[in-house]
Amino acid sequence: MTRAQLKKREPCLNSRPIVRRLRWMATELRSKGQLPAVNHLGVRYEVSSKTVMRDMDLLRDFFEYPITYDPRAYCYKLTGPLPEPVL
Repeated sequence: MTRAQLKKREPCLNSRPIVRRLRWMATELRSKGQLPAVNHLGVRYEVSSKTVMRDMDLLRDFFEYPITYDPRAYCYKLTGPLPEPVL
């Protein structure tokens, strides 16, 4: 690509990369023991609620965070001790 073509490229629309979101979620879980509702997290990070749910699946399945969704409180909560901090 030429310089002119590079300048004309559209900037990345996702201004909140996944690592930042996961780090914030991990920090919130450590300090408060729960996270706000999925739609609130989506608004905060300018992503869809489905993306937030995938992020939570990643924290639970890959990083082995003991979290579950509490439908009464509309939030994710810790259900056990946390693993060693990775993020």
